Amino acid sequence: MKNNKRSFCIIGLGRFGQTLAANLIKTGHQVLVIDTDENVINAMSDHATNAVIGDPTNESVLEAAGVRDYDCAVVAVASSINDSILITLTLKEMGVKQVVARASSDQHRRVLEKIGADMVVFPEQDMGERLVGILDRNNVLEYVEFSDSHSIVEVAVPEKWVGKTLIELNVRRNYGVTVLAIGDPKTGKLNISLDPARRFTGKETVALLGENEAIDRITK
Repeated sequence: MKNNKRSFCIIGLGRFGQTLAANLIKTGHQVLVIDTDENVINAMSDHATNAVIGDPTNESVLEAAGVRDYDCAVVAVASSINDSILITLTLKEMGVKQVVARASSDQHRRVLEKIGADMVVFPEQDMGERLVGILDRNNVLEYVEFSDSHSIVEVAVPEKWVGKTLIELNVRRNYGVTVLAIGDPKTGKLNISLDPARRFTGKETVALLGENEAIDRITK
């Protein structure tokens, strides 16, 4: 059976970082945590895959921790905007596959986006828990949870759908979800005018609405 679990590096263990790390660990992912606070790291060391005490603004610390080997790094640092920007830039220059960064303002967000952050988040009190909904799914591009049981996701077209039409797939009956839109592979824009006879090429994205369990079966 294919292992769909991913590996994450959480940098900065404030409330947001700790919540995110704890939930990713709970869902079975490999998690590396990095922070300068020895007490916080010691508290996480029994649960995380690896826990490192060190200054994440120092590239040698990130190198020694092996951040390149992780699928995604989350810069959850809250104490310093400068540190957040420096760490994000360093991770991108190191070639980390996906970098998610926490922003504290619109200006901070714009800078993070300009230096290449793949995703920027504004944590609310429970954002660490809700962000797991995005990260826990390998090919989810956008995720919106609008109830305890239902979500809307934008995902890369599942391999099983390539070469088939919506008519042939009968998505609602066979998969328990509704296709809301299809993303144009050239422009990336979502088109809500669906052609049920058009065959998927594998380059599109699809926006799906459905129960979380049904979405999990497609995206994991």
